[in-house]
Amino acid sequence: MEKFLRSNNFARLLAVFLAIILWLFVTGDKITQTTPARKTWQDVPLRVENLGQDYVVTDIPSSVNFTLEGLPEDFDDLTMQELDAFVDLVDKEPGKHLVRVQGRSPRGVSLVSIEPEQVRVAVEEQLAGEFPVEIDFIGEPADGWELADYTVDPEEVFIGAPESSFQEIDKVTALVDITGMRLVDRIEVEPIARDADALRINGDLLIDPEEITVRLELDRIEEEEDSGD
Repeated sequence: MEKFLRSNNFARLLAVFLAIILWLFVTGDKITQTTPARKTWQDVPLRVENLGQDYVVTDIPSSVNFTLEGLPEDFDDLTMQELDAFVDLVDKEPGKHLVRVQGRSPRGVSLVSIEPEQVRVAVEEQLAGEFPVEIDFIGEPADGWELADYTVDPEEVFIGAPESSFQEIDKVTALVDITGMRLVDRIEVEPIARDADALRINGDLLIDPEEITVRLELDRIEEEEDSGD
């Protein structure tokens, strides 16, 4: 055995063995680099295209999942912002629709699948109008002061909203807390759309302006003098 290990044959066999190992390593690395890979991206934002000018989407999934295929190096530095998921709402009227999700992938990778393939979308007509602002006062001014008068600027606000929300609007109010006030002549407050039960209407409401100015006039209370006999 010792004689064999020292022989030229052993050296040749060892060299061949090392060459095979090196060849397998290099070949395997090249195969890895040239074999397509797949990667799934979660929560790709979903947007809409070709929505009618007077319409608004009131219900749609916020995101979908993308499965992409490409070489491993193609995924290097690939960001979520480079992925595009959308639904085409051309010619869609108000109502609920089942539409196909479409996608665009960056150059160099291909889009394998989108999950889900279809989504339900609710489309409503966008309505708008002006509403007067009612002021609700809470609290009491400082001792010896009283609220004499007030003005509102502007007296009306513009509201745009999906039809279902717009039809719920009963009035618009603004809450003004005058607790402990004295010598205050103006305050900025938020106008709030309310339904018939005086509950705030939440949702996709556009109220313009977002704040109104209430100018307050506070007067001192004149003390009554006691009259003697």
